[in-house]
Amino acid sequence: MAQAITSWFICDGKFRVHAINAIGRRCARIIEIEEVDSGERFHGSAQKLERLFLSLGSSDVGEPTNFAPLSRNQVR
Repeated sequence: MAQAITSWFICDGKFRVHAINAIGRRCARIIEIEEVDSGERFHGSAQKLERLFLSLGSSDVGEPTNFAPLSRNQVR
């Protein structure tokens, strides 16, 4: 089964966040954060990237801010 990759900018376009959307039983997660100016990319576990995303101050309008399901698979 394929998963959809999505990306968006945070911090006034300084960083680009790449994430995989949840499809079926698979959970959504951030897979990469990229600094746009230098092209440097940050990788790691979904939990570390989620903490980095939240520490960057992702409070701009129109950005997803609830990433609780990114690091946890909540199958019931």
